Amino acid sequence: MANTGYQLEGNAARLYEQGIVPTMSKPLTEMMFEYVSLHDGDRVLDVACGTGIIARVVTERFANISSIVGVDLNPGMLEVAREYTPTTDISIEWRQGDACELPLPDHSFDVVLCQHGLQFISNKVAALREMKRVLVPGGRLVLTVWGEPTPYQAALAESLRQHVSDAAATSCLAPFALRDTGIIQNLLDEAGFRTTEMQKLILMRRLPASALDFASQQPYARDVETASEDARAAIENEVKAAVQAYRDDDSDVFVVPQESHLVLAQTG
Repeated sequence: MANTGYQLEGNAARLYEQGIVPTMSKPLTEMMFEYVSLHDGDRVLDVACGTGIIARVVTERFANISSIVGVDLNPGMLEVAREYTPTTDISIEWRQGDACELPLPDHSFDVVLCQHGLQFISNKVAALREMKRVLVPGGRLVLTVWGEPTPYQAALAESLRQHVSDAAATSCLAPFALRDTGIIQNLLDEAGFRTTEMQKLILMRRLPASALDFASQQPYARDVETASEDARAAIENEVKAAVQAYRDDDSDVFVVPQESHLVLAQTG
């Protein structure tokens, strides 16, 4: 995660690794690398690295890159990332740091990856300029950002607004802040990147039947936990009713389309 109020507390980083990484982060990373290749000797930076799923997938697919550095503001995320660091000859390093002030020297990476991190950063242009600063001339930037809200999260946000707070609802929809590709393009232009490709990825994401279980893995978890029993029951029932058409009959989950924008850019 990056410099934002969208931060995980307590054991939420571990719950994120157990619940969100297998159902969203890992399959999206694998989908991303169907379109993106890393080259022998590449030095790779993962900004807003979370619990380190990109590093794990990279070491499985690209055995001859030089190194991976993961940067995240959240110490809890980095603690889990260190626990799950793969055994490999590739140099892997985890650093705590702000995406808007990367603790790294100029021109020290060939590729910068940022999966579902940019939308949470308040000063997005500053963060993109930092990514450009640490890239070599001609270096590559690979971004994914969420598109339109899933039906599940749209229903959850509306229920949170009714029964918890506007702030919780806003936090629920924060991942979708860059769903407009025109905004993405303007940010890249302002930061000095040359966009080479932008396309939509659709992941059929498995989400728990219990909206409260899903909320326990999110930054607004404490707000939901401290809500009244009546409010919590209403959230559970309203979300289930809204997305009943997406229920997987063979298991107790909902399967909803998760839209992401894949953005490929280069330094000028």
